[in-house]
Amino acid sequence: MSESPDPKAKVPEVPIGHDRAFMVELAPERTIPDEGMSSRAALETIQSEVILDGDPEKNLATFVTTWMEPEARMVIAENLHRNYIDHAEYPRTAEISKRCVRMLHNLYHGEGEPECPGAACAGSSEAVMLGALAMKWRWRERRKKDGKPVDRPNLVYGADVHVVWDKFCRYFDVEPRQVPVPKGKTVVSVEDVAPHIDENTIGVVAVAGTTFTGECDDLAGIDAHLNELAGKGMEVPMHVDAASGGFVFPFSDPDFEWDFRLKSVKSINTSGHKFGLVYPGIGWLVFRDDDQLPDDLVFYEDYLGEKDPTFTLNFSGSSSFILAQYFNFMRLGKSGYGQLVGVMNHNRATLSEAIEATGSLELVRGSGPVIPLVICKVKEGEVFTENELVAELARRRGWLVPAYQMPPDNEDQRIIRMLVKINQTRELVEALANDFTDSIEMLKTRGPVSHGPPPSHSATGY
Repeated sequence: MSESPDPKAKVPEVPIGHDRAFMVELAPERTIPDEGMSSRAALETIQSEVILDGDPEKNLATFVTTWMEPEARMVIAENLHRNYIDHAEYPRTAEISKRCVRMLHNLYHGEGEPECPGAACAGSSEAVMLGALAMKWRWRERRKKDGKPVDRPNLVYGADVHVVWDKFCRYFDVEPRQVPVPKGKTVVSVEDVAPHIDENTIGVVAVAGTTFTGECDDLAGIDAHLNELAGKGMEVPMHVDAASGGFVFPFSDPDFEWDFRLKSVKSINTSGHKFGLVYPGIGWLVFRDDDQLPDDLVFYEDYLGEKDPTFTLNFSGSSSFILAQYFNFMRLGKSGYGQLVGVMNHNRATLSEAIEATGSLELVRGSGPVIPLVICKVKEGEVFTENELVAELARRRGWLVPAYQMPPDNEDQRIIRMLVKINQTRELVEALANDFTDSIEMLKTRGPVSHGPPPSHSATGY
């Protein structure tokens, strides 16, 4: 009778070629390996790890585009090696970037035909930094002209903004005047913002399509107040953070005035890699006119015998996603974007009805124009929590659905938020709705469990 193998015995060495070593050896973690491997082995090593990530097609948390057409992916693949910043070397890419900026300026009801009223950016985060810097510089110029001190700039915005605005204030020495969202509300109004504005305010930020609920701040009310201040000699511009809404509202709600139709709006940022339907990362900063960009923020590089103006935070970035944005503008046109936004909103309504039909979830409905989000929360008295429900959805079919706290002063509220994108077809919406129903039934059958406090999550980023 043979003896059982010793579980503590050393694992025998496997005679294997170097190129298949990744099958039995851990991937490099701290040092570059002494010897390389074939490109196929390196590819398989990486592929074996990323399969442990979530499925982007089932990611209802991210606003970032997770699907593009094969022709668009070809544009990206064929231009990854072009550094967009080298305008002298790649002048046509630079021209296409300007075309995109001009198209967005027109889409946002900008007046006139400026040559390039803005910039292509790595994402809305860079666009925010550049737009806010322009506000700070223009505020400082006005203060110096009037012989006033320039050492105490502040920026006013609601707590429903992305954390990048806090980053700007910390990195560039500006006092953040973050306004809490009043209890029971989901966005800020002019009454919330107005008391925080003074002569040191470089600008007011309002959101068109928040990451929390998809709603908009009181843009019209804030604009009216800033115009009133301007009549009294206090110039305070508004910057609209349209990272999410900038490619939705022009098509879903064309009569909704959130852009340059509002007189105080001097700059807008939007994310091409969200509802602009481009892979990450591409963002856009659009100015009302050329006067919004101070000359001191523009650098002129003498490269290859040509003076090249630049307004960026970096000097490297692939041309691929700029060209992919231009591809989408040509491929879809206004009618195509409108149709796709309509499809997303239709499927959002279908999913909302199914969520409400469960009887255990309460929809959180936004007021006014909203982006294609479905927001809900567990009703009082249910035996399960938001976190338990989204965990069960992930277990069943790998759905990535976030549950998180609302912004200050509403942290006691936890909501479930789902973004309905173009790759989420009617069939997938039906599958998700059925999984909600089945998950709730299972959690009710199981009954309450003892658990600690849920982890704290906040809304997803750019």
